[in-house]
Amino acid sequence: MGDAESYHGRTTYASIGGCYYSARLAIAEKLRKEQRQASALVLREIHPGYILPVGVWNVRESVRATLECQANECDSFQSAMQLAIKHLTIPLRKWIEGSVLLKEALFQRKITDYRQSVAHS
Repeated sequence: MGDAESYHGRTTYASIGGCYYSARLAIAEKLRKEQRQASALVLREIHPGYILPVGVWNVRESVRATLECQANECDSFQSAMQLAIKHLTIPLRKWIEGSVLLKEALFQRKITDYRQSVAHS
């Protein structure tokens, strides 16, 4: 499952419910503290053995804790995804299928792609 919002925000309730908003809250708190804007991608696996209903609290506190940790630096979004996927059990293909942000990040052409095309014409 996945959900997203654009720069302009949402007009409907998130399909994945409260966990979406708890992750968004933790990220918004951090960005406000740093006086920054950013896109964020949260990957969370839930498996059949997950029986304790603490999802919203767990997501909010996990994202807050993660944002306080030392970040790994990667040269590109693709290398960051390769690092992340090593720690997950769901295949990258499935993440891409359920994520608007991943599809955009991986497949949307960049403005620099057009600049290079014009330079070679």
